[in-house]
Amino acid sequence: MARAEDALAALAHAAAHEIDPHPARVALGAEVGLTEHAHSRHARNLVAASRRAVCLSSTDHRLPPMRMARLPLLLLALVACGGASDRGSPARHDTTAATAPAPDRPATLGPCATPAGSDSLCFVGSRSYDFAGDGRPFRIEIDARGPAPDSLRVALRIVRNDSVYHRADWSTALYSRYDDGPVSRDSTRRRAAAHLARLLGDSAFVPVRALLGGASAPDAMLREAIAFDVQGAEERRRRGLAPGDTLPIAARESPAPGADSARVRALAAELRDATAYRYYAGGEATYAVAWSRAERRFVTVFSCC
Repeated sequence: MARAEDALAALAHAAAHEIDPHPARVALGAEVGLTEHAHSRHARNLVAASRRAVCLSSTDHRLPPMRMARLPLLLLALVACGGASDRGSPARHDTTAATAPAPDRPATLGPCATPAGSDSLCFVGSRSYDFAGDGRPFRIEIDARGPAPDSLRVALRIVRNDSVYHRADWSTALYSRYDDGPVSRDSTRRRAAAHLARLLGDSAFVPVRALLGGASAPDAMLREAIAFDVQGAEERRRRGLAPGDTLPIAARESPAPGADSARVRALAAELRDATAYRYYAGGEATYAVAWSRAERRFVTVFSCC
């Protein structure tokens, strides 16, 4: 590891003086990987020193705004050519530390690119987020279309690869459910556009604890939401349905009672410090889901007015 340590020392010096020893660069994840797999405490200290020496702004929209070292691909070679492996040590992922990236496909409410039937108005966009903290982000996909702003069919999907892990469908007609009187077409359009845009905005990503902040008994509120979700998950299991399949409305709203209390407590303990995805489906329907690594699915952690 002597040569590796010498190389790391040089990299720390280069980062401190904004010297780019090689035109190829890697993201901060390479540095994290090296820190976890380096086989010398001194090497780890050098990596930490290089991190502290950095004075560069991140240009990667998938990472939070931060100081970021421009580390060369040599780091990857050092990791690959190191000594004994640390494979026995489980990787640690903090899903609450991840920051939502910028929209992958920004969207605005406007004419459909390919109108079909009476659907002339569309809002189509997506955004990625690493809910699992494993470097493989999910994509939140929004597809809303219809003849008018107050009659769009909204389809929300959270996907990874070719699998749908969460879905929700509603109509923008629900956005006007509690209007006291007629609303102008311009106001209706602006309202629909604003609600749809929030589905891909920063405000959609919320710590679970923040969702429970106003409750008199936050832990009980979280367990109640999770218990209802577990009942729905069991209903899906009994029917052989995947998370992306449609559960009949009656079964979704009134699943068979009786959730495993130990399972609910375990999920609450796992998810109370996670980051949730919150979305408003009109009327009194606001939901938030968080990824459970234990059950490998999204769990509803908030459902309220």
